[in-house]
Amino acid sequence: MSDFSIERIKEITPEVFEAANRLALQLESPSQVTITEDYLHRIVSNPEAHWLMARRTEDARFVGMAVLYILPLPTNVRTSLENIVVDEDARERGVGIALCEEAKRIALYEGANGIRAAAAKINIASQRMLESAGLPVDEVTKHYELWLRRGTRF
Repeated sequence: MSDFSIERIKEITPEVFEAANRLALQLESPSQVTITEDYLHRIVSNPEAHWLMARRTEDARFVGMAVLYILPLPTNVRTSLENIVVDEDARERGVGIALCEEAKRIALYEGANGIRAAAAKINIASQRMLESAGLPVDEVTKHYELWLRRGTRF
C-alpha cells in the first residue's frame, strides 16, 4: 500500500487553496499569476483540465500536484502535463510517478496517443522522475515557445 493517494480536484476548498499556493512556490519557475480562489476555479471549471493532487495518508496533507490538459485537435487528441511538483519533504517516495501514472490513465481514457511534459534543462530530478514514469525525452521534435509577457518563464 502506498503512503499517499491521488485525487482529482473538482472544487476549491481552503485546503486545496493552501496546498496550491504552497506547492506553486516549490516549482522550478515562480508563478506569474496571483493564485486566487477565482483563478483556481478557472482550472477546475475547465472540462479539458484534470487537476490532480497527491494526499499523504499519514497526515492527510496534499504533497504533490499536476494538471493534465486534454487538447482535442482535428487530427488527434494531445495532452500536456503541467506544473508537476512534489513537496520537498515528500520527494523520492514515488509521488511524482504516481501523478504521472494517473495522468496516463486519464489520457488513455480520453483517447490520447501520448502525454507531453516538460522539465527545465537544469532540473535533473524532474527529468529523472519523468523518465522513470515512462515519459522518454523527445529526440525527434524541436519545441518552440514565444513568451508574450516580460518576466520569469513559467
